[in-house]
Amino acid sequence: MEHTFGLKLSSLTWLLAMHIQVVASGTHAYLQDKECKCCVGQTGPSGVPGIPGLQGAMGKDGHKGDKGEHGPSGPFGLKGESGVMGPSGEKGSRGRKGQKGEIGTKGGEGIKGAMGPRGYPGYKGDRGEKGLSSKPSKRIAFSASRTTKLGRVLQDTIVTFNNIFVNIGDNFDVYTSHFVCQLNGTYLFTAHIMGQNKIDAFAWLMVNNQHQLPLHGDGRAGFGSSSNTIILNLNVDDHVWIQLSKDSALLNDYSTFSGFLIFEN
Repeated sequence: MEHTFGLKLSSLTWLLAMHIQVVASGTHAYLQDKECKCCVGQTGPSGVPGIPGLQGAMGKDGHKGDKGEHGPSGPFGLKGESGVMGPSGEKGSRGRKGQKGEIGTKGGEGIKGAMGPRGYPGYKGDRGEKGLSSKPSKRIAFSASRTTKLGRVLQDTIVTFNNIFVNIGDNFDVYTSHFVCQLNGTYLFTAHIMGQNKIDAFAWLMVNNQHQLPLHGDGRAGFGSSSNTIILNLNVDDHVWIQLSKDSALLNDYSTFSGFLIFEN
């Protein structure tokens, strides 16, 4: 700091001396010119340039310039690394139904499913073509029972009997539980039903969709039961079966259906 200050002071002293010398030389030449113009000599060479002056103080900030024009967009930067996945947002509202997609390729054959429960008997089919003439058997008798519960049923339902005791003459259809008459004659039928605990059991012996013989197991007796017997004149293709009424229920093993030919008409 002191060295710098001394250098600056020496420079100022030298400049002041040079200035005084120039002023003195000019005054002397002027006086000579006044007294005697003939004594004026030629102009001397230029003096040695002085030492540069000290750096001036920093000027004040200038006025804010006008906004420059918008420069061109720079090139796209490199793709950054994927950030950490944020938390799941709230479930949005359901979008519009999309267009139906193309039908996919057919898949392979699936595993065979288990056998479903036995369905209700279908409606009576059309009468088939007349077969070869054969003499019907005059020995006709059947008896069958049911081994599972049934109901409560939601509609009038045919009672099926899966346990066949006897079926002489094959007039009892084991699939529909209908007795199908193959010989005109007089037949005796008997039926027995037992309802489930405290549930009424209403049933009918039906002949060709006609109610012929009622059965009623009263639920107020706990397991209400009922039996009945009827003798009918039947013709070929007449159908006889037991029908359980809507909202009724049967217990297993105690419901039976039997019949036989008394004599041919």
